Amino acid sequence: MDADTPVTYHSFFMSPRFRQLFLCALLVSSSLALGLGCAESDDDTRPVTYSLTAKQNYEKGMAELKDESYGEAKKYFQFVKQKFPFSKYAVMAELALADTQFAQGNYTEANESYKSFARLHPTHEKVEDGYVAFRICEGYFKDMPEDIWIMPPSYEKDQSSVNDAARELAEFKKRFPDSPYGKKIDEMRKEVLRRLVEHEVYVARFYLKNDHPKAAANRIEGAIKRYPGSGREPELLYSLGETYLHMDDPLRAKETFTRVVTDYAGAPEARRSELYLEYIARRFGPNPSPKPTDDAAPSTTTAHG
Repeated sequence: MDADTPVTYHSFFMSPRFRQLFLCALLVSSSLALGLGCAESDDDTRPVTYSLTAKQNYEKGMAELKDESYGEAKKYFQFVKQKFPFSKYAVMAELALADTQFAQGNYTEANESYKSFARLHPTHEKVEDGYVAFRICEGYFKDMPEDIWIMPPSYEKDQSSVNDAARELAEFKKRFPDSPYGKKIDEMRKEVLRRLVEHEVYVARFYLKNDHPKAAANRIEGAIKRYPGSGREPELLYSLGETYLHMDDPLRAKETFTRVVTDYAGAPEARRSELYLEYIARRFGPNPSPKPTDDAAPSTTTAHG
């Protein structure tokens, strides 16, 4: 890990040229948002023609949902719930309303609706087969911070939604180990772990940059323990070994580099770890002494996260 790697905004962030581009992007985004807002408002106020039965209105709502006419779809589903409260289609319309919110990209609202549905109808087939829980996972996943070129990287932002997604995905794996949604859950979990590890690496670099290697080591050690299966273990361990050397702890550095070579022989970090092991042997001998226990108070320096 390079302690000098920049971890703040790009140097051109406040240049006149960038400010001009930034303002243009904001104007375009505002125009698009205004246009989308008008379209959604028109759709919400468009009149609909209700049918006589719950089934007919539910099917009309599903057709509108399929056509992405979300305002009309909501009206049909709400009509079914209000006019036919004891029909099975009322329950189906309740779930369809959550699906409509999800399709609109209103993930927070949709998740609340899915959770309410699960509480009210715990034995419903879409609850028992994992569909509702899967949608909740997907909602948290889609609500994670995105990487936008005019903004800081996602790993520098608040990670609350990423942690929420990690929690729901882990819970899903426990409750529905054989779910047909398992493959998609695994794909989302891999990306969530990648995000969480990137954030920990970012914080560790902050500590290293500010000459607090012990705090950096604690973050990396925590990431290795908390996020197994992230696919970043060789990189994390290699960075941890370098950090131990920075802390004048060649014994722990040797143990860590040896683990990289032994457990991840095919990783690029394995060869670099071998070079470090050769350096440690030349500098400190084959059996480096353990570093004396440091009883000093921990640093109070803080970073994002």
